[in-house]
Amino acid sequence: MKRSLTALFVLGSFALLPAQGQDAAQVLAAAREALGGMRLESLKSLSGKGRTLRTTPRGDTVETEFEVAFELPDKYRLRTALMPMGNMTVYRETGFNADRLIEQVDRPPNLSGGMVQIRVAGPGGPVDPSKMTPEQKAEFERQRVLATKKEYARLALGLFADSPGFPLEFTYAGEAEAPDGKADVIDIKGPGDFAARLFVDQATHLPLMLSWMDKEPLTIRMGPGGASVSAGVGAGGAVMQRLEQRSDPMSKEEREKLEKELEEARAKAEANRRTVEFRVYYADYRDVGGVRLPHRIQRSIDGKPAEEMEFDSLKVNPKLDARIFEPTK
Repeated sequence: MKRSLTALFVLGSFALLPAQGQDAAQVLAAAREALGGMRLESLKSLSGKGRTLRTTPRGDTVETEFEVAFELPDKYRLRTALMPMGNMTVYRETGFNADRLIEQVDRPPNLSGGMVQIRVAGPGGPVDPSKMTPEQKAEFERQRVLATKKEYARLALGLFADSPGFPLEFTYAGEAEAPDGKADVIDIKGPGDFAARLFVDQATHLPLMLSWMDKEPLTIRMGPGGASVSAGVGAGGAVMQRLEQRSDPMSKEEREKLEKELEEARAKAEANRRTVEFRVYYADYRDVGGVRLPHRIQRSIDGKPAEEMEFDSLKVNPKLDARIFEPTK
């Protein structure tokens, strides 16, 4: 993974020059034309499968599989392998159907009995939706849908030079110059304080990179010594997970002790959490049914490789089963 990111990090030394009368709409129109023009405009659905490489807290990489589906303009679902365990795998599904949330964890039946425990992380740490009031659940779902749509937009901008279903404002920011070429830079704003900067290659007119600032992720480690949480690359993101190598369920006392350890460790790490730069790189564009789509999407956090998605297949305008977009009840 580190080798595959090297060429793209040349853009990290760009110099941003002032805007020279350019227009964001013109740059994005040229990008959409380069991505497929009329074929892109006629795109109603998209699906893909592939593999994800993630950097662990130890610095090595783990490969898992993923599936993604779009039904434009307002349906999106990502299915990722969360936790491979021999010949069994725990999967996580995230996405949205209009303003309804898709978020669940699928696990094999023989992993019941307390082996895997999942907590969704809210703004103040892990939460248990079963203990919320109806009003708290509604607000929690609204915030989760917003967070998911932000992640969707960061992927969609490289696929469509737009984010159908998540309205954004675009402003031309200037020209980025690097040793291997130039890029037009577009500042982006959207709902929920969404802010990012899109780089579009001046030669090919294809999206190159998206950058934004955010709090660095928290890394959760579980071991014989208890729970520890630290900030940096390799975090689990929106899900905190605990794997219990045991066949019997956790007792109430054990669960409460674990949750207390996690909360204390999370609060300590939160105090030292920095705001850093996140980047997503779009690469390896190939023609699929008349639409040019990136087949490799790489993410870095604070200048360090964090994740790479590589598509093995992409399908333009496939017939999708409506059940995959069913909101979580």
